[in-house]
Amino acid sequence: MKQSLKIIGIMAVLANLLGCATMQDSSETTQQQEDILLLKEDLNRTKGKLETLEMEYQRLLHELDAMQGAAASSKGATSSTQARIDELDRRLNVLESTRAKDRQAIVDQLSGKMADIMGDRPTGKSSQKGKSAATKASANTTGYEHIVKEGETLSAIATAYKVKTSAIVEANKLQSPYTLRTGQKLFIPQP
Repeated sequence: MKQSLKIIGIMAVLANLLGCATMQDSSETTQQQEDILLLKEDLNRTKGKLETLEMEYQRLLHELDAMQGAAASSKGATSSTQARIDELDRRLNVLESTRAKDRQAIVDQLSGKMADIMGDRPTGKSSQKGKSAATKASANTTGYEHIVKEGETLSAIATAYKVKTSAIVEANKLQSPYTLRTGQKLFIPQP
């Protein structure tokens, strides 16, 4: 019996040991399972973040493509707009030069008619007799030809060209220097 008690005792000890081992093994297994679950959760979160980043990357690529397309079309629009501006500028310059020529022709025509009315030049087509004092004076010396504009005075013209009023009076043989007519041609001698 002692022996059977010993065997029972040994078996009990072994059972305890096996039970402890089993409990110890099951607590380690439980800990490992919890660790695996935590790792799976971390893996799922990381996958979710990766998917979010991939979607953001695709959105940014799409946005970049759209911006590049817009930039390319705006370059085309900019160059065509610049071409239109250049063409309009050229046309504007042509119109301005035509306008200046027309204005000068009108001023010359009105000046001639006013001179005829005022009696400064004889009517008719004799070009030698119809020359103004400014043209005659310009043949003798160097200087500038000035067409009197409305409201201009002899002293203002002299100041603008930095010459004395007496030089203008003498060069143009003006009899009444303080009565200038709009469109009248004056020879301005160089100072």
